[in-house]
Formats: sequence, C-alpha cells, structure tokens
Amino acid sequence: MLGIDARSSELMSSAPVTRIERYAGWLCAHPWMVIIATALIAFTLVSGGSRLKTTNDFRAFFGPDNPELVELELFEQAYERQQNILFVVIAEPNSVFTRDALTLIHELTEMGWQIPYSRRVTSLTNHQHTRASDDELIVRALLDDPTELSDERIQSIRDIALGEESLLNRIISREGKATVINVALTLPLDKPDANTEVVAFASERVEKLRERFPDIEIAVGGTTATDIALGEAVARDITYLIVPAFLVIIICLLLSLRHVGGTLATALVALPSIMITFGVFGWFGATLEATSGFVPSIVMTIAVADCVHILSTFYYELRRGQTRADAVIESLRINVGPVALTSITTTIGVLMLNFSDSPPYNELGNMIAVGVCAAWFLSMTFLPAALMLIPVRDPGKGKGLERAMDRFAEWLLLERKRVLVCSGVVIIVIAAWIPTNEIGEEWHAYFDETFAVQRSIDASAHHMGGLHILHYNLRTDIKQGINDPAYLADVERLAQWLESQPEVVHVDRITELIARLNMNMHGDVPAMRRVPESRELAAQLLLLYELSLPIGMGLENTINIERSASRLTVSVKRSTSEEMLAFDARVVTWMQQNVSTFTAKSGTGVDLIFANINHRNIHSLLIGMVFALILISFVLIAALRSLKLGMLSLVTNLAPAGLAYGTWAMVDGMIDLSASVVIVMSIGIVVDDTVHFLSKYRRARREQNKSAEDALRYAFHTVGVALTITTFVLVAGFSVLTLSHFGPTVTTGALMAITMAFALLVDFLFLPPLLLSVDGNNSSSSDAPPLDAAHSGRT
Repeated sequence: MLGIDARSSELMSSAPVTRIERYAGWLCAHPWMVIIATALIAFTLVSGGSRLKTTNDFRAFFGPDNPELVELELFEQAYERQQNILFVVIAEPNSVFTRDALTLIHELTEMGWQIPYSRRVTSLTNHQHTRASDDELIVRALLDDPTELSDERIQSIRDIALGEESLLNRIISREGKATVINVALTLPLDKPDANTEVVAFASERVEKLRERFPDIEIAVGGTTATDIALGEAVARDITYLIVPAFLVIIICLLLSLRHVGGTLATALVALPSIMITFGVFGWFGATLEATSGFVPSIVMTIAVADCVHILSTFYYELRRGQTRADAVIESLRINVGPVALTSITTTIGVLMLNFSDSPPYNELGNMIAVGVCAAWFLSMTFLPAALMLIPVRDPGKGKGLERAMDRFAEWLLLERKRVLVCSGVVIIVIAAWIPTNEIGEEWHAYFDETFAVQRSIDASAHHMGGLHILHYNLRTDIKQGINDPAYLADVERLAQWLESQPEVVHVDRITELIARLNMNMHGDVPAMRRVPESRELAAQLLLLYELSLPIGMGLENTINIERSASRLTVSVKRSTSEEMLAFDARVVTWMQQNVSTFTAKSGTGVDLIFANINHRNIHSLLIGMVFALILISFVLIAALRSLKLGMLSLVTNLAPAGLAYGTWAMVDGMIDLSASVVIVMSIGIVVDDTVHFLSKYRRARREQNKSAEDALRYAFHTVGVALTITTFVLVAGFSVLTLSHFGPTVTTGALMAITMAFALLVDFLFLPPLLLSVDGNNSSSSDAPPLDAAHSGRT
C-alpha cells in the first residue's frame, strides 16, 4: 500500500486535465485492481476455448452457395459421393505381378470391404474381367484366391491387366510397377469424426501389412486421408508455431528494448490476446478451419506492436527524468489515439476478408479482428498497470537508437528530392512486375513430405500419371437415353478426342465397357470391340453384365438411376488451375460443336472447384480491398482532421502491397488462394506505421506550430525507433509462419513478412519527402524547443 500511496502522490503532481489523463491517473493509483480485473475478464473469455471444435473436411474451403460445389453435390446425387480412401502399392524395382505383391493387393482389397462406411472396392485383383464361353458371358475377378497363384496364373493376370486399356493409368501403371486400391465411402453426415475412424482403421492394418511385406511400399491417400491431413496441419500450426513465434518475438524485443520487465509485460499481453481470441470463438461454438493456424502468430505480432509504442514513450519519459506515474500518463496520453486508430484500421482491413468466397478466410479475418480488440484492451489496461509495478533498472538504455534515428532524419531532409525520386522509381519498377504473377491453385501441394498423404499424391502422380480428376455428366434428359446408339457414338467420339489431348492420361467412360461386352458376345473377336448399333442390344449387354456382377460392384457409379445420363471421368497430368480451366473450356467448346445427344456442360470435381474459387476469390477480395481503403481513408481523414494527409495515406498504404506482389512475381509468381488474401489482410496492418508517423507529424504541425521539416524531425525522433522495433517484430513473427509444413501458412507468412518490411521502407523513405513536397510549402515558423525536449510538452 505504501508503494501505491507514493505513486498516488506522484500522480497528483502531474495534474491530469483530460479524460485520458484522468483514466491514466486512476490506473496508476490502482494497478493491482486493474490487473486483477483484467485477469478475471480474460479468464472468463479464455475458458470458452474448451468448446472449440475443428474440422478436417476439405470442402470447408467452399461456401454452401459456391456454384461449383453445388454442381459437384448434384453430380454426387446422380452417381456417388466423391469420398474415398486410396492405397498406392509400389513394387519398384520389380513389378506388382509377383506372388507377394498380388497377395498384398488381394489382402488390401479384402480389408477395404471391412473399412467402416465402405461402399465399393476397386482394385487390380477384383477387376471384373469378362470373356465369352460359347453363348455365355463369364464375369470373374482377376484373382479370387491368392493361394492359387502359379507362375502361369500370374502371367495370365499380367497379360490381361496390361492389355486392358480401361485399367492402365487408372488402376495400374503402364510399367506394371504400381497399382491403386480405391475404397469408395459413404460417410454419415451426423458423424464429423467418421473420416478419422476410417483412416485410423486403415492405417492400423496397413502397418501390419508393411511388416509382412517390407519390400513393397504402401502409401495411404484419398479424400479422407487428405481431410485428416488438413486437420493435422491446423493442429500442427497452432501447437508448434506459437512457441517459436513467441521466442523469436521475445528475443527481438530484448534486443530492441533492452528491458526485461517491458518484454515480460508485452508477453503477458500477447499470449492472453491469443487465448482470448480462441476463447471468444469457443463461446460462440465456432469450428476451427484450416486457416486458424495463422491466427496465433498474427495476433501475437499485432499485440506486440501495440505494446512497443506505449513502452517506447514510457522509457523515453523515464530517461527525461519523469516519475514512473507521469511516464505512464504521458505514454497513454500520446499513444491512446494512435493505438486506437491503428486497431480500428487493422480491424477494418481484416474484416474485409469476409468478402472472400472461402469460409476459412472469413473466419481468419474475424478471429484476427477479435485478437486486435483483445490486444488493444490489454494494452490499455493491463500493460500500463504492469508498468507501475515492474522493475526498471536502467531507463537510459535506448538513447543510441534515438540518436541514430535523428541522424537518419537529418540525412533524409538533406537528400529528400533524390530519395523521393529514387524511391518512387523503385516502387513503380517493382510494382510493374505484378502482371507477371500467375493466378493458380495447387491443393495437391498444400502438404510437404512430412504428411503421409503427400507421399500418396506424389506416388500417384509419378506412377499413374494422372493427378487431377475431372468428371463430366453426359446427360440426355431422356429415360433409357444412354442406350441410344447415337448417344453412345457421341460419348465415344468425345472420349477419343480427349485421349488425343496432351494433358490427358486416361478417360473412363461407359462406352469402353459396352464395346468390350459387344466383343465378348461376338466370340471375343477384336474387330467387334465397338459400341452396338442397336438400342436393344446395348441395353441387353448392360443388363446381362449387371446380373453377373457381385454385390457392391454395380454400375450405379457410372450410370444414373433413370439411365438418362452417364459419367465420363478424365485423369489429367499435374497442371495449374489456369491450365485446368482452359482444358475444361476446350472440352465444353468441343462438345458444343460436335455432339447433339447430350448437354455440353463444364466438368466438376474438387480440382475444378479449387481452380474456380481462386478467380472468384480474387474478384471478391478486390471489392473488399476497395471498401477497406475507402473506410480506412475516412477514418484517417476524420482522425487526422486533414483531407490532404488522409488522401496521402492512400498512396503509402497501397505502395507496400504493390512492392510485395511485384517481388512475389520475381521469387515465386503464383497467386493462389492464400496469397490472394494477403493484400486485404495486410492493408489494415501496414497502415499502422503510417498512422503513427502522421499522427506525430500532425501533432508537431498543429499543436507545436513546427515547420514541415521540424515536424518530420519530431516524428522520426518520437516514433521512428518504435516503428523500427514493431516492424522488426512483425517481420520476425510472420517469418515464423514459413516454418510450417502447410503450404498456405508458408505463403501467407512469407508474403506478409515481405509486405511489412516494405511498409517501413515506404514510411521512412517515400512518405517523408512526399509529405514535404505536398505540405512543405505551408511552413510555419518554428519556435519549437529542441528535439530532446520536444516530447515533453502537454499542449
């Protein structure tokens, strides 16, 4: 109590007169009360974190009204849901046509039927091979019993498999060194953890098979494994990136501030800000999406930036000989407005992510906005209260940085014209690279080699050739329309044209089966391998085949119930999203010009949805960016009470994004979903430097009647060091995201770090000379005190 009374006496001498000063004075007199109150509020909010759920559904990237997702769901209603687990068996340097490999494939096939929610298993061993015996159609799996595998039987299986075009690059590689076992699933909608159950069941049994067949590689993939990897990526980012980010930020603060107490107080603001963010969303019953892993690092760096400005002024006032209470009051008086303003502009910027067509990025923006508010609240309550209690051993530390900033300001004023021209040219030249960026989305590159599913993706692409799957619903709208010879002829012509395209690896269609059945029923004469010219014969062939199939191996995944449509599936080589969209457009154009029996319509599938969402997302985010710029400009004009400064800020706020995306074109060149959101997410953060610099410049011009040159000196002296420290922390914090094993996190972190670095350079090298050229003619005579005293006056 004696300590508090002493600080109260200090406070009384400061004679607070404004609301901010009265609040700061009360806070300085009751620091423990403030700390306990904020701790109780924080604990209440944080406790909601236990209610959080996570999703591991890849379709969470798409909103329920996404037109491509709607088309995919309609396609799945007609055929089957595109959910599966995939086993890739690789027998290099040998082939899968060995006794061990075929036994393994057979056991994986049998295990596939035991997987929860399995609907169909497609593999080399259970391929339904057809042949004729007199007038009878024989339909039989290639391998029913692995104990019957004689050398002759293995050779027969090899000859059939490698001679059957419908299997090559779909079930088995052309070289015979790899094959896939595809288990189609029907996951219940009311069990969100069903895919976890499936992958756990399959992984356990695959491990046992690996022990028995150590010379054969088994990779696990498919949509369920990808979904699990997505959830794992979120958990990894949240779990493993927080500690490195925290350590990096602590080290940066210690090196910059050189005060252990201030660094500790900042940490006690940053970590609760993160926890409050997740707690608030937990209270609302939110589900964490794939982008949630970005949140801790971003919120932590923003919280640190708030604290640094308050700490810098606090230590500056202590070095000038002010009491602790007066230093806290003055720090709040000077920084409450700018910190509140930067929090508002940052919130506006990140909330514009709600314009995105991808729900995870909507959630990302909302979570960061909550984190910004939490950081502002704690920096206005807990931090100044903590400053009244923490030990300050040597407040004189940091003068060297201030002197360096003063020397930089003098150099800049001396070389202002040259710096303005050079920095302007650099901005224009680098920004000119932006059009060379390519819009694209590569979901198959989201994971690195530490994820098991990536090994499956890479193995499929390497051995089978086709990485992307596109589905076409060839619809006639006529019951039994698929039996029409004209329809079958159009389907086959489309398939043959597709097979002639350079990016196509395999085309799976109903006409291949019907042609094979027609050959079988004509004594297996190769010349009869063609679609029949009779509707009745086509219908009879399909009926005879279906009656011969075992349970679970019907044609419902290829033909709809009314027999009015059939599915055509195209496997395409590794391609960018732009290349896939161009390919799909070519297919539609060809169908419009060459077929008449079914509707020419774009394809569907997860790959095409990802390809389309990037285009739609960029368009939506550009609208969001315009709204953000308009709102932020209005806020700055109102806060700075200057139309000139508000409009000037537009240039300096857009320049870092232009520099960042221009640089990105040089080093990467791919604008995917995660890269496209950075411009909106960063616009509210880069404005922070501008706000703090302009607020100090305006204070010097209007309150202290300084000339433009002296106002710039004042701005650099009072806020230059803080801006350098916050940028150092922001760049370091965002750079930690590049340690992630999840592609979107790496992209976001790298591009945000580049943007933050450019933001400081623009505010230090471009904004000051631009200010002088715009505002310098309206110079006021300066009777201002020297720089070392400029900070103290309360006007």
